[in-house]
Amino acid sequence: MAIWNDSDQHLEPSLIRTLRKGSRPFNRAAAAYAMQMVCSQKTILALEQAFRNKSEHARVRGEAAEALAHCHRKESHDVLLAGLLDPSKEVRFWCAFALGEMGDRRAIPTLKRIVATDKRIVKGWYSVAKEAADAVRNIEKGRKSYRGEGRCGFCFRGQ
Repeated sequence: MAIWNDSDQHLEPSLIRTLRKGSRPFNRAAAAYAMQMVCSQKTILALEQAFRNKSEHARVRGEAAEALAHCHRKESHDVLLAGLLDPSKEVRFWCAFALGEMGDRRAIPTLKRIVATDKRIVKGWYSVAKEAADAVRNIEKGRKSYRGEGRCGFCFRGQ
C-alpha cells in the first residue's frame, strides 16, 4: 500500500528484486501488482519475464498481466495475447482483463472463443468467460478516454 502513496522510481530495484527472488508467491504477486505504479522499461521487462515463466505461481503471473494492462510496451500486447491460451484459468482471466483495458482488437476472436467455452471460475471473481465478454465489450466500445486514435494510451513511452 505504501507504493500507492510514494510511487517514486527509487522503489524500482526493490520491487524487481522481490518479484524475481521473493520467497513467497504472495510477496512476488504484491510486487508485480505494485509495479504498475512505478512504470519503467526495467519494471515492464521484469513483469513480462515473470509472466512468461511457466513455473511461476499462477497468482504471480496473473498479477503481472494485470500490471501490464496499465504499464507496458508495444511488445507486451503480444505477450498477453499468447497468455489467452495459457493452461491457467487465472492467467487467462487477467490476460482477458489486460487486453480489454488495452483495447487490443487482435484479441477479439480468441476472447469470443473463451466466452463460448471457458466457464471456469477464478476464486474471488467470476468466470473467465465473463471477463472475456467484458473485454470484448471494452474493445468494441473503443473506450477512448485513455486511448489515442489507433494506439494504446498505456504503452510506455519512456522519459
